[in-house]
Amino acid sequence: MLPQNVSAIPHDVEEFVLHWQGIGKTGLMPTLREFLDARPFKLQSEVAIVDIVSPTEMRFRLFGTGLSSLSGHDLTGSDVLSNFHPNARAAAAYNAWAAVTMPCGYYVRRDHQRSPFKTHAVAVGLPLLHEQSGRVCLVVFNATVDRAVDMGREEANPTVRAISLIKWIDIGAGTPETVKVARAQ
Repeated sequence: MLPQNVSAIPHDVEEFVLHWQGIGKTGLMPTLREFLDARPFKLQSEVAIVDIVSPTEMRFRLFGTGLSSLSGHDLTGSDVLSNFHPNARAAAAYNAWAAVTMPCGYYVRRDHQRSPFKTHAVAVGLPLLHEQSGRVCLVVFNATVDRAVDMGREEANPTVRAISLIKWIDIGAGTPETVKVARAQ
């Protein structure tokens, strides 16, 4: 879990949300092309784009070089969920699937471990419309909030050991929370 003092959304994560909001949109979200053609975010190396085919099939379309340093190698083209510990996989899949089917965004906390490093991060996931396939994919920005070294020699993969939802982001179509409230009434 994240240290107790990590409760706020890091400034870089909020700046990424503002960057995404500033891109021209087709409907509720930018298209993949609009995102790629926009001025690059200042920390573009910490960005990943994920193609989401189903609740259990997700692949990295793009995996930034900063993220590659964190994970130990470039994950472009690989299965996203295989990088999550089995105890964190269901939450990661739920968040991503909800974000593309609603559509909405989310903030999450992640615990990464790649021996001997243990890192805590806050990430934001926001939808993009793939204009050719008509499917919604995700752009994810990850901000490392601290790093401790020599945490032991656990296995290197999967790197994401734990994930917890901080909050959903309503981009105009609601969130899973608003749907639950509406169903309860």
